Amino acid sequence: MDNADLATTAEMEALDRALAKHQAKTEVSRLYCRICEEPIAEERRKALVTDLCIECASIEEKRNKR
Repeated sequence: MDNADLATTAEMEALDRALAKHQAKTEVSRLYCRICEEPIAEERRKALVTDLCIECASIEEKRNKR
């Protein structure tokens, strides 16, 4: 792989990350939590794009800090 191939690969990866970030901002939240399947509060769904209720998000956050 030469330098042009490496640059193209890096550019495509950066573009993929930018597109994923944009899609996350333009998507809509789920109505029900993907873990416990309880309804996600309307205020939470409007505030951010999420697929977790507050309780499950808190558990996931604690788990990811370890």
